[in-house]
Amino acid sequence: MDNIESGAMIWRHVMLALPEVESVPAQLLDKVGRLVRGLQAELEVFHCLYDPGLAPGRESTTHLDALIANRVAAAKRRLERVADSLRDQHLEVRATVRFDYPIFEAVIRQVLHNGPNLLIVPATRHGQAGTRALSYTDTRLIEACPCPLLLMKTEKVSAKGPIIAAIDPIHARRKPAELEEIIVAATKTLSYALNDAPVRLYHAVAPLLESTAAGVETVETAVNAERQKAYFTKCEAKTRAMAARYEVPESCVRVEAGAVEYVLPGYVREARADAVVMGAVSRSYPERALFGYTAEKVLDALDCDVLIVKPRGFRSPVSRRRRPVTGRRSGGESRASAARTMKPGAG
Repeated sequence: MDNIESGAMIWRHVMLALPEVESVPAQLLDKVGRLVRGLQAELEVFHCLYDPGLAPGRESTTHLDALIANRVAAAKRRLERVADSLRDQHLEVRATVRFDYPIFEAVIRQVLHNGPNLLIVPATRHGQAGTRALSYTDTRLIEACPCPLLLMKTEKVSAKGPIIAAIDPIHARRKPAELEEIIVAATKTLSYALNDAPVRLYHAVAPLLESTAAGVETVETAVNAERQKAYFTKCEAKTRAMAARYEVPESCVRVEAGAVEYVLPGYVREARADAVVMGAVSRSYPERALFGYTAEKVLDALDCDVLIVKPRGFRSPVSRRRRPVTGRRSGGESRASAARTMKPGAG
């Protein structure tokens, strides 16, 4: 990129994964187009097609392959019309349809094969009226995507609001130190792509707790006010030192006390932010990023787009090889089934 700020990333290849191609909102395409143009990148539009009715049974393998090919061709024609809308924005676009399942694995396989620098996914809305809960597919993409993942939670076109880097400078949640550098770099890249949107650093200082043994159990209690104040001062100093290192003005730094799932959404609304950049951490083994219950609550509460990045060296657990065609479900499992694969904990 020309004139991109020092320390930012370079994203030349962007992939947009669309869950359906029948009625893609024009606002979403305009928003994606603006971002891709700002990155000076090429765009791949991808759609996963699967029908459990098209499974081995009475049909011969040859006839089944023909049925699948016809369905893929029809979906490709519809996707090409979407791609044409993006080409009208002077973008270089290619369209791809794959018959694969479950959806999140199909998307990740395409990422592994083509190596985009950024994956964009319109976040799926679930839950009761007024709630914005992550879907099963969203959660699994967060866990398994090897490249930066932009969840578009709103079709609202960016309005020059700030991009907020949600950092943890003291690594209280066992995040690797390099992840903060990656978060800030990704924030600067998104800022550049959106015509130099303001960059802000944010850190929520959770209450300091100490553990005490109570029989066979361990009980966590808040420490006294003096220690809490000293801890907050330490966190604030580290956050401002990081801001200085990355050339972020002090006026663009916010440190506040409270649980991040409650205070960050409030700050996002106050700042009218267009996006938040967060990090996902591998908890149990390198091939999996367990985002954690706290981070899920944050994502559910945010009313803006969210960019999720991972530490260097992250490897996706998804296989490059497509699963055999069977009559199994295509990834429409409930969020409760996803929760069984995840450990609770802070993100």
